[in-house]
Amino acid sequence: MTQEVKNHYSSQKWSSIIKECTTSGLPVRQWCQQNGILEGSYYYWLKKIRLKTLETLPIIKTGSAILPASPQDNTVFARLPIPQRNTTTDVTLSVNGIDIGFNNTATAELIHSVLVEIKQLC
Repeated sequence: MTQEVKNHYSSQKWSSIIKECTTSGLPVRQWCQQNGILEGSYYYWLKKIRLKTLETLPIIKTGSAILPASPQDNTVFARLPIPQRNTTTDVTLSVNGIDIGFNNTATAELIHSVLVEIKQLC
């Protein structure tokens, strides 16, 4: 059996497994445990199958939107600009490797709420 045939067989097998899991209504972790499947293997094959499926779909570009070529799918994806955020901070608090910055418009209530949450996490 050639490697290509093995991969095709494995892809079909895992497609069936993934479909069974997604239609079960159970969380992936629970379904995998009940069916003796390693969760890492499940996600490895899920990614592999998704990428393979994406490669086979033709893409139609119109302006900034990327439309699916499949007539069954009405989903439209569009590239949206990410607005620039003011990232300057007047005070930076570092806790366990996490930096939290406040600018001079932060209210005392906001700072207090953030500190309470950090205290609960640590």
